[in-house]
Amino acid sequence: MPVMLGYVPVAFAFGVLGHTAGLPWWASAAMSAFVYGGSSQFAALQLLAVGAAPYAVVLTTFVVNLRHLLLSAAIAPRLAGWRRREQALFAYELTDEAFAVHSAQWAERAERPKAEVFAFNTAVHGSWVAGTLAGVLAGDLVTDVEALGLDYALPAMFMALLAAGVVADRRGLAVAVLAGALAVGLTLLGLEYWAVLAAAALAATFGLALTPREERSSALGEDAAPAEGGAGR
Repeated sequence: MPVMLGYVPVAFAFGVLGHTAGLPWWASAAMSAFVYGGSSQFAALQLLAVGAAPYAVVLTTFVVNLRHLLLSAAIAPRLAGWRRREQALFAYELTDEAFAVHSAQWAERAERPKAEVFAFNTAVHGSWVAGTLAGVLAGDLVTDVEALGLDYALPAMFMALLAAGVVADRRGLAVAVLAGALAVGLTLLGLEYWAVLAAAALAATFGLALTPREERSSALGEDAAPAEGGAGR
């Protein structure tokens, strides 16, 4: 529910902006259903509004979504025993918020029912599409989404997820602060969409350097064991 409550207003804002930009309702809904990436959808919308070439839209959204390489690499060991089609379906609905929630829950329980995992993914994806459709329908009534504070819903949810599941010790706090500072600094330097990816990679490397060697070896051993035995997670 917290993730869905964070998704709906941001998707609503996207629907309003899509309507304002002249996109047909089905195009906005299709982007939320098939692209399913908030920042990349907003970036694509801006390019479409100014008449950018299709290759520019595709390349920009690809760069914006490169962070999913890091998310996928981090969570892949948990899916080692899954069927290929299950892994593909999970990857299709992997978002930043889903990654945060699943990572925290897998840390608490190594074994989670697949139905529980997919139920979460489907529910939050549905809320994203529903919010988009609501925004399209209300497009003529809302002219300024920023005045309503809708653009702040997603950052607020990210901070709540960060505080609840990531910043559990001094090392986690240090990594989070470094990642945020680097992202802001690199954005101000003009890296724009590369800022988040570079900041995440550098902060993760910093966190790994702070992790004792014994703890790293133990974690790798725990994740590798189920894969060797073929047990699904």
